[in-house]
Amino acid sequence: MENSLTIKNVSKFYGSFQALDKINLAVPEGQFVTLLGPSGCGKTTLLRIIAGFLSCEEGEVYFGDRLMNDVPPEKRDTAMCFQSYALFPNKSVYENIRFGLRMHKVPKEQHKKLVEEAMEMVNLTGLGSRRPYELSGGQQQRVSLARCIVVRPRLLLFDEPLSNLDAKLREKVRVEIRQVQRQLGITAIYVTHDQAEALAISDRIVTMSAGRIVQNADPRTIYERPNSKYVADFIGTANIIPCSVESREGDRFVLKCAYGTLRAIDRDCTLQPGAQASLLIRPEDLFLAAPGSENAITGTTRTVVYMGNVLDMFVDVNGTSLRAGITKENVVTENAPVTFAVKPDRIRILEA
Repeated sequence: MENSLTIKNVSKFYGSFQALDKINLAVPEGQFVTLLGPSGCGKTTLLRIIAGFLSCEEGEVYFGDRLMNDVPPEKRDTAMCFQSYALFPNKSVYENIRFGLRMHKVPKEQHKKLVEEAMEMVNLTGLGSRRPYELSGGQQQRVSLARCIVVRPRLLLFDEPLSNLDAKLREKVRVEIRQVQRQLGITAIYVTHDQAEALAISDRIVTMSAGRIVQNADPRTIYERPNSKYVADFIGTANIIPCSVESREGDRFVLKCAYGTLRAIDRDCTLQPGAQASLLIRPEDLFLAAPGSENAITGTTRTVVYMGNVLDMFVDVNGTSLRAGITKENVVTENAPVTFAVKPDRIRILEA
């Protein structure tokens, strides 16, 4: 498709340091893909190669069927929404948004209609005469977004656009970004290190580490079926502890660990009896149970924190910490015995 993105074997070096190592990625037209990982993993470098701000030593970048390696940034028909907003302080909101149309040489008689449509999409109607310093951080980010979408680019690129906003405003603006992207059907590449943001906004999440793609999947798969300890630990809160595979029958496993003997159902695991592994249990998958229940884990509460909607608990189990999150209707005190259980199909087995 014309507005799809394909990256083939892209590598990037800074001197002797390899920032990207043979990246392969296909993004269908209209999809919202997030590049997720810690600082230094290569996600921003990859975004800048897509935009044309950086060149790659190896590999190819295609927009649709067109090779883009030698196409300069201003001719790629992309638009980038930056972390710093990058607004002109001396220009009004209207003129900031209109700037993209002028750069693309859109006929002047179309400007007013297009700018007003973009402002309406991002809830800025009536603010066209204001200067950026008269706006809140969230409003400034909306101006930056409107300036991007007003030209209807082939690719909409985001470089950690919400990192300067407070937590509540980030949640609001990320929903607005997603709504606008869906409304226009623009292919979007979004860079962030915020895993909650990635889960909330993406069609697919590309998790990166040390210049490589570790897992590329939809948000539910990334969270519930991570393919490695790295992804499991980076995405959300997790209990990850060493274990050994005692036995297996098909996709049913018996595991031995510090929590005791647990039974798991994992269709993706290829490990055989005797193998060393790690097991993953999400805190919200634990529930209070009676001693002796299937997959019972008994320990002593050390910390119980009231979080409004849940109780966040740290439990000592045979000298190993277990984190659990249960509904606030349950009464659990600190330094008290407690037994949890987890369903076999909620345990994920990861290679050691």
